[in-house]
Amino acid sequence: MRKYIRALGGFFIAVIILLIPLKISALADDARELRGGDAAVQISGGAPSGALRDGLRDSFIYLAGGSEITISSATPFQTVYLIWDKIPGDWTLEAGAATSGRSTGFLHEAVPLEEATDTAVVHIGEAGATLCEIYVFSEGDLPDWVQVWEPILNRADLLVLPTHADDEHLFFGGILPTYAGEMGLRVQVVYMTNHWDDRVRPHEQLDGLWTVGVRNYPLVAEFPDLYASKESLAAAEYVYGRETILEFQVGLLRRFRPLVVVGHDLNGEYGHGAHILNAMTLREALELSGDAAQYPKSAEKYGVWDVPKCYLHLYEENQLVIEWDEPLERFGGRTGFDMAVEGFSKHVSQMQYFSVQRGGTWQDCRKFGLLRSTVGADSAGNTDLFENIVIELEPTPTPEPAPTEPPATEMPPATATPTPAETASAEETAPPDEGELKDARTRLYLLVILGILAVIAVAAALIRRRR
Repeated sequence: MRKYIRALGGFFIAVIILLIPLKISALADDARELRGGDAAVQISGGAPSGALRDGLRDSFIYLAGGSEITISSATPFQTVYLIWDKIPGDWTLEAGAATSGRSTGFLHEAVPLEEATDTAVVHIGEAGATLCEIYVFSEGDLPDWVQVWEPILNRADLLVLPTHADDEHLFFGGILPTYAGEMGLRVQVVYMTNHWDDRVRPHEQLDGLWTVGVRNYPLVAEFPDLYASKESLAAAEYVYGRETILEFQVGLLRRFRPLVVVGHDLNGEYGHGAHILNAMTLREALELSGDAAQYPKSAEKYGVWDVPKCYLHLYEENQLVIEWDEPLERFGGRTGFDMAVEGFSKHVSQMQYFSVQRGGTWQDCRKFGLLRSTVGADSAGNTDLFENIVIELEPTPTPEPAPTEPPATEMPPATATPTPAETASAEETAPPDEGELKDARTRLYLLVILGILAVIAVAAALIRRRR
């Protein structure tokens, strides 16, 4: 009897020894937010810094040019997450002797440090800046809510053109979660107007995009959201200038060279003048962007481009209806419609006025019409915006020895119709999926636990037999 007990005790000790490093490894995978006594923030000159650590975006501190923010922590940290109130001017973040981050023009900026440290300093440039919040994280995987933005694309598979922050969810439904989040295509969102006079909506804008899987930072135009533009097309043209918006649209098409473009309803959904102007100038821009004689400045800078396909919301010709009811693996089985609703839920300031809907007249986020195509008509029952478009992912090239003299950079030829070689470029080979590694560890734990239970059951049976 005693030998069974000794054997069982030895087994338990061995299992515990094996599990300890696995448990420590699992805990090390997730970054921990350092708050309170773990991390402190001090502003040069003794200015109060409490607003930077209160977790609120509606509190902020103006930092004069030349100001410094010192972050210190008893626990080494690996990432600093800055939430600015307005797009900041120049700034740098130093950790040790290295400059780990500098201004990118992002409102929400996650700065990974080259190595974990207990001290870092943010240097504010001469223009000054207004900062809402600083988050500090230990080593490991960042929480999902931390936005690590990629730069604005040089070239897009899909160009989405909402007028205001929240239109991308209300009227374009599951487009962003499906094509950016689930399929991982190069999706660029460009807003015709900005909300810089509002302290809330720019943050809601980024939160909504991040929620639905957009990872490339949006381009927000210089045109302010003016209430007067809401009344009618004439009002919007008076406020913004039709020619100005048309030139802007042509420049976008040439700059991003998209395979598919999605724009607003020609009637402005609920009659919004800026929506109408955005859609109508897009329709004109599609005919002009391939002509180098039109708006020659952008033609000289980017070349010309003839967009293969363009869809408009609610357009009645060549219409397709996308229910957005397919489960998306990227979002745990939630559908494109579910994610459109969730993305819009980040626009708290607008929820009393609108909601994402599958139905109604101007609200229906399922209906789109093919305005223009150079690749043929869609087939009956089509629900894919990229029908007849081939997106080729080239293999990651094998590194070659560096030449003694770097070759001159060649620009791709500017053509009106995309060739197979001009389709989507290859993405870098993705690193191992951290979620899969965690799942594997979880399965290992379960197997060990089942093994323990099996040993206990055998020992109990032997004891009963011994008696």
